[in-house]
Amino acid sequence: MQIEIKLVPAEKSILGFDYLYQMHSALMTTLTSRNPDLAKDLHEGSHENRMKMFVFSPLNSTPTPKLVQVEGEERKRMLLGEKIWFRIASPWPEFLNSLGESLLVAGQMNIAGKNFKISGVNMIAPPELKEQMVWRPFGQSASICTPWSPPDNGKKLFIYPDKPIDNSPTCSELLANNLYHKFKRLQEIRPDIADAWLKNSGMNELPSENAINVEFLPSSPTQSYKTIMNYGKNAAIRSWRCPVKITAPLPLQRLVWAAGLGSMNAQGYGLMQEGKQCN
Repeated sequence: MQIEIKLVPAEKSILGFDYLYQMHSALMTTLTSRNPDLAKDLHEGSHENRMKMFVFSPLNSTPTPKLVQVEGEERKRMLLGEKIWFRIASPWPEFLNSLGESLLVAGQMNIAGKNFKISGVNMIAPPELKEQMVWRPFGQSASICTPWSPPDNGKKLFIYPDKPIDNSPTCSELLANNLYHKFKRLQEIRPDIADAWLKNSGMNELPSENAINVEFLPSSPTQSYKTIMNYGKNAAIRSWRCPVKITAPLPLQRLVWAAGLGSMNAQGYGLMQEGKQCN
C-alpha cells in the first residue's frame, strides 16, 4: 500500500538537504498524537532495532526545487515550490491507516522548522505486478541506501551498484538479502498478509534467496547512477539513484512497492515506483 500526502507551505519553504531525520520525527510525532501505543512500539517496543516495515519518500514540489544561497551559510539550501507532495508505504495496513488518519486530523506538519498545511491524503493504485519489474526511486530525489558492516569491526560502509569494497557483498546481493528478510519479517508481524500474498501467487512458501536477481539500469544515457550524501544524527549517509530491474516471485515484487528497496526505509530511503529502461 502507498499513500500520497499533499502539502501547501504556510511560509517560504527553504530547507537544508539533511531534513529526512526531521521528517521522520514529524511523522512519528503526528502518529503519537493519534496512536501513542503504536508509535511507542515502533520506537522502543517490539519493533525497536528491527525492520520497521514502512518507508517514506523525500519531498517533491512543483515548480521543482531550486538551489538558493542563505546568508551566513556555506552550503546551499533548496527552495520548494508551491505544490508539495510525498509518499508513505507499508504492507502493514493498520500502521498506514493510522498514520494517514493522524495526518488528516492534525491538518499540518512541521518539518525542520517549516510549517505545511496538509491538503490531501490519497491512496495510490499499485502497478501491474510481474515476476520481472523495473523499479525506480520515487519522485525527484528518492534514493536507495545499501549499507554493510564488516563482521570484524562493525563500521558501517555504503555500497554502490558497481563498487564493492573491503570484500563486501555486492550491491545486488545486499538488495536481494534485504528483500528476502523483509518478507521473513512480514511473516513475523503479519503472517496473514504474507500467507495471502503467497496463495494469491499460487505458492505455499517463499523460494530461496537465490530466486531473486537484481540488475542495475543506467540513470541516463551518460550516467550509470547518481550518488547522494545526506546527514542523519550527525553521521553521513550515502545513497544512490538509478532504475533497478528485479526478477523475483510476485510476493517480493509486491513488497518492493509496499516496503521499499534497500535499507533505512523508515529514515526516508528506498520508496519505489514502476520505472522503465533507459534507451
